[in-house]
Amino acid sequence: MRNQQGFTLIEIIAVLVILGILAAVAIPKYNDLQQTAAEKGAQGIIAGAMSQCSLAYAKSLLENGAADVADVVDACNDTAVTGDYKLVCAASGSDVTITVTHDKYTFADDAGKATWVSPDTK
Repeated sequence: MRNQQGFTLIEIIAVLVILGILAAVAIPKYNDLQQTAAEKGAQGIIAGAMSQCSLAYAKSLLENGAADVADVVDACNDTAVTGDYKLVCAASGSDVTITVTHDKYTFADDAGKATWVSPDTK
């Protein structure tokens, strides 16, 4: 029974060094993935808001014979947003500027901002 063996100190240190290296590589990659996921979420919200703008434009055109940009902006701002995102839609002439922000992450303009262009201006 005296033949019990365990891990040597060298083996334990080697495992700890390997785990430390893995953690040093994985943590920054994890943070990058979170930023990318937040940007993709913002782009999804923008796509939904642009869809709402198009639907409101078509509805206003059918009901009133002319599209009202205020109705489009209202429909855009009524787009459902969950989580830590904020959606702001504003009229810019006959177009609508859509901006999405996040409580924890900062987006580049191409990820958090878009413009819905009215078919009247095309």
